[in-house]
Amino acid sequence: MATKRKIPQEQQQQQQQQDNEKKRPRIDEDRLDNLPESLQCHILSFLDTKHAVQTSVLSKPWLRLWTSMPVLHLNYFAFDKLRAFDKFVNNVLRYRDKSAKLNTLTFIRRGISSAKILKKVIDYAFSHGVNHLELFIQHCRNNSFPVCLHNSDSLKTLTLKTQSYVSFPFLSGSFKNLTVLHLKGAIIENLEPFSSGFPMLEKLVLNDCQFGRILSVQASKLSDLTISCHGWFDRCELTTPNLRFFEYIGSDFPMLKTHDGLPVLETVVIDFHGVCNRVHEKRMFDDLISLFGALCTAKSLTLFSSIVDLLCLFSEELVNSYSPFRKLKCLNLGLRYLLYQNLFERPRRWSIESVEMPAVVKAYLLHKSPEAKFSVIYPHRCNYFECTTSCTC
Repeated sequence: MATKRKIPQEQQQQQQQQDNEKKRPRIDEDRLDNLPESLQCHILSFLDTKHAVQTSVLSKPWLRLWTSMPVLHLNYFAFDKLRAFDKFVNNVLRYRDKSAKLNTLTFIRRGISSAKILKKVIDYAFSHGVNHLELFIQHCRNNSFPVCLHNSDSLKTLTLKTQSYVSFPFLSGSFKNLTVLHLKGAIIENLEPFSSGFPMLEKLVLNDCQFGRILSVQASKLSDLTISCHGWFDRCELTTPNLRFFEYIGSDFPMLKTHDGLPVLETVVIDFHGVCNRVHEKRMFDDLISLFGALCTAKSLTLFSSIVDLLCLFSEELVNSYSPFRKLKCLNLGLRYLLYQNLFERPRRWSIESVEMPAVVKAYLLHKSPEAKFSVIYPHRCNYFECTTSCTC
């Protein structure tokens, strides 16, 4: 009588798996093709536009899918030559579905950008109701953006960054729903550039811009203002009754005039970059104290180490002075750099092991707010430090 050969357990599992595969219904269509077209376009929106266009080879339904994407990322990084990049941009704008909505357009280009390519990109964005527009260029021919459409009701956020100073003439237009404006390297010739044309503006960032000797900001809804410059103006006039956050980084301290007293101001950040000799130390100290007076309603104050160094130079005056800050709940010492080098001529050493604001400076700042919490803010890029205390205002 023949004995039945015993099948190993591994072979039994493989045979069972094969049988299950045969019973399972086969799916011939690609899973991506089964997704709704709106979801497919959303997935492509995370890709650089060049790579999104290349997905047209995946299948027939994807052949023209990229033409309906609501987001365009036009980036020169994916091209060896700028001429090929400009040609690609022209083709994308030419063959894109004219009825498709445009939510976001990002344009990044190195070298000298011609007025022709810039005008085409900006005109296309505005004419297709773009909501978010970001332009990053290295240089612009004739140091001026082309005069494009001056009005837009759809634009909500606008970012314009250049490595050289460029005039933006179309900023004089009307942007009724713009809430965020970020400018870097802009030459602003209008005396009141942020007034009637930006009625809904909530956040304004001015990084290394030129705007004459006076900067005037009139924005009733503005809540967040950041100014980083190299001493291009003498006076700053603010008509911003809803301003809650104010950050200033500069090589000098302008005279700050507020027409409403900043009644809801909560957070103030002040830093200094540059080098100051003894000839200008006293003037800068007086300007800094004047700036403090205009920001006296702040609840949270962050001063970086360079500001503390300047205050320490005139400690005797601080002892005999009264702080204007009467509502402080948080006082922060910021350490922006890994190496804490004094920017003034007189030497001062910051101890890495135990960083502390000098007693005379702290006593001055907290004279009217002795219960305020004190914190040290270390550089985020440095892994050697951690914040010693936490402050929640």
